[in-house]
Amino acid sequence: MANLYDELQMGTVSRRRLLELLAAAGGSASLSHAQNAKQPKAGGAGTGDQPKLSPANIGGGGRIERDYYRQWIKTSKAPMIEGYSLLDAAKQEVQPWPETGGRGLYLNFSGNVHMDAVIQEIPPGKALAPKQHFYEQLTYVLAGRGYTTFGNGKNKVEWGEGSLFAVPMNALHRHFNGDSARPARLLYITTFPFMLQVFGSLGLINDLNFSFTDRYDGAADYFTSTNRVRKRWDKANFVKDIRKSEVVDWPDRGEGNASMYWDMAGNTILEPHISEFDVGSYKLGHRHPYEAIILTLNGKGYSLAEKDKLKDTEAVKIDWQAGSIVSPPFFWYHQHFNTGNTKARYLAITEGDFPLRLGFPLQVEQIEAGEEDPDIKRHFDRELHHG
Repeated sequence: MANLYDELQMGTVSRRRLLELLAAAGGSASLSHAQNAKQPKAGGAGTGDQPKLSPANIGGGGRIERDYYRQWIKTSKAPMIEGYSLLDAAKQEVQPWPETGGRGLYLNFSGNVHMDAVIQEIPPGKALAPKQHFYEQLTYVLAGRGYTTFGNGKNKVEWGEGSLFAVPMNALHRHFNGDSARPARLLYITTFPFMLQVFGSLGLINDLNFSFTDRYDGAADYFTSTNRVRKRWDKANFVKDIRKSEVVDWPDRGEGNASMYWDMAGNTILEPHISEFDVGSYKLGHRHPYEAIILTLNGKGYSLAEKDKLKDTEAVKIDWQAGSIVSPPFFWYHQHFNTGNTKARYLAITEGDFPLRLGFPLQVEQIEAGEEDPDIKRHFDRELHHG
């Protein structure tokens, strides 16, 4: 998988190469098994690799191409898996993670260098270690109930399965399991990779002594206030259950589609939204110049993904169900299909307009219905008939 990551970084991975890797992993696009005793030690594997140098005609030639996140991946002792998707985050096996005070798993999505995901499990009746960090984080509750305290503990948010809330930038916080009999399981989506790539310093990320008061001021209503700011946009830092919360019709994304976006914690990168589509329907194919991590909340179906087009006979097929996580490779076309007997709803966390602010000269591209490969609809009809 390490070579695949490097190929994705360079944009050279081919469909044949991707399918070979998926076949080797059991015929799916799933993340590989959790690493445990094979984790490289700091100063061991990874640090002894030959440095990657720039071509002779770039940067004077011989400049070291730095990749702080990739180096961390190679040397970290965190329990970790890598790939494109995970079938069920709520049931995925997790490993002891002593520094957090619980069990967990770090999800390294191949090719992503701005966003990651973490599954964190809290033992019954216990709490994770207090933490603060210089990166954005959104938290979804996969299972259980509990609460999270912020700062000196006066501000607290109580959560349960289906809750979504923001952890404000660099705010001291601690997660508690409110059930003495069963573990609680959280999913974090963060910008840790991006911050590490920019600054190259774990010390800065973990030990910054600065309060972002414009993002979090400790107000009593910080996690209870909700304001509609645009047609399908709310400003809120906590949503009780996004599996059942309001969505607004959005026919431009396909018949029967509806969505809701949130501005959370003053974040400038992470942009969450939920999207729902009817039984027997699917989204229009599209691609976007930003990373995305997608969690299925309700329903079942599949997605197609392909680098430069979306042709049914050549696209990679990824099956999903409630609890599945998919992160399409950067700027690949992808399309989502509902083959279940209920509406399908997912949580997508993207970078919004962040790449445009960095100067990326790319735009979202959608394949309109009249331009779609006819075999895609035929394939979908067969899936419905045999499902």
